Amino acid sequence: MNIHLKSIFSAVLFSLLFYSKSFGLNLVLIAMLVIVLVSTLSKLRKVSWVYSFTYLLTAVLVFLNPTGFSIFVHFMAFLVFVGKSITHRSSLYISWIIGLINMLIASIANLMEGNNISEEKKEITPKLKTYIQGSFLAAALMGVFTLMYKNANPVFAELIAEIDFSFISLPWLLFTILGYFLFLNLLAPLQPKELIDFDIKQGNELVKPTEIKLIELKHKLSREHTLGSMVFLALNLLLVFFLITDTIYLFTPNEISNAEYSQAVHEGVYALMFSIVCAITLILYFFRGNLNFYKGNKRIKLLTYSWIVLNVILAIFTCVKNFAYVEALGLTYKRIGVFIYLLFTLTGLITAYIKVSQIKNFVFLVRTNIATVFVFLIIGAAIPWDRMITHYNLTTIENPDVKYLIELGDTNSEQLYQYKTSKMRQIETSLSERITDKYIDFTKAQQEKTWQEYTWYQFVNNAIK
Repeated sequence: MNIHLKSIFSAVLFSLLFYSKSFGLNLVLIAMLVIVLVSTLSKLRKVSWVYSFTYLLTAVLVFLNPTGFSIFVHFMAFLVFVGKSITHRSSLYISWIIGLINMLIASIANLMEGNNISEEKKEITPKLKTYIQGSFLAAALMGVFTLMYKNANPVFAELIAEIDFSFISLPWLLFTILGYFLFLNLLAPLQPKELIDFDIKQGNELVKPTEIKLIELKHKLSREHTLGSMVFLALNLLLVFFLITDTIYLFTPNEISNAEYSQAVHEGVYALMFSIVCAITLILYFFRGNLNFYKGNKRIKLLTYSWIVLNVILAIFTCVKNFAYVEALGLTYKRIGVFIYLLFTLTGLITAYIKVSQIKNFVFLVRTNIATVFVFLIIGAAIPWDRMITHYNLTTIENPDVKYLIELGDTNSEQLYQYKTSKMRQIETSLSERITDKYIDFTKAQQEKTWQEYTWYQFVNNAIK
């Protein structure tokens, strides 16, 4: 089928699913349509089924837990899928850039370059052209005769009046046109060959110089090795001293306020953040080139590994303090953010170790860490954070911060309402009223959703009823 026809039919379906609708089942359906459409172009574009599955999975995650974060992750996965469908050989971040470029300007760029988007001359056969002309002519004649029959027959007029065409409006038409261009960009993509070729040419390993080159640079590399060893030795000693004092602080019983403990945790995170940034920067500087191949670099490598290990220990100490903080006061997004940052930190340290030990370049760090972040984003989208925070705080903490829980998203409305109704001890009147209002607004919004906006909540509750 001609690409323009595919785009028109898809745009109509796009409007039916999304015009004036929130996200839910419609994202799953449109994801299936997009994958099927792209797979029909498999002769021209190799579809990555791994990223197709990932894209569909994130749509299902929105259906299960429709939050702003899960929706954000879904659209990130969509752009990566688009980029990978254009060129499966590119890096993840390059695929994302290619996907973003295509969804914004592909059709305009193709038009300016004079590309034949759909190869109409080859695709539109005389028979298909006849069907298209006949469809438009039949639709026009049906409209004319419907107006005539409507005036001649009151019963027929009543039946026609029952058909609701109110959705057809200028905003709806503009939204449909937007859908057409989105699908046209998807089906007739722009291939930035220079960007793709540049990315493919970038390897992950540093290029080893010749022995003659190393001999010529021996004096310079020796000085650089000495300088780096001194820097890493000083930083190792300083971090060892800091860890000793932190151990004393961690295991010495003392009475401090929640505010002071919070400050200690945050200062630990800031120290770790600064330490990691310094570590990565110094590693990238000293191991940027020929020092990796210098035969006398064992000392600086050993000090670098020690520095990485000490930073891992610092991350563990910070994790222990944050965990104790959570046990005392409950979960919040900031405290979860500390755990996530520590996880990213460990990933960065591991990739830094691989970079030094296996003589990788900066491109390797970028590719590996961005791919890791992408995986973590998908895992994070699978977790109902609001409900998890609410459940933990209400069931574990003796005096939970109900006000904070009320300010979270509406997905925890039922949990808060059940807590309010089952709690033996009286909750503050103002908080109780806010919980009730939040619950009423949530249930009303769920009841007003159309089938396109259905989520797992509607299917479960309709099945129970």
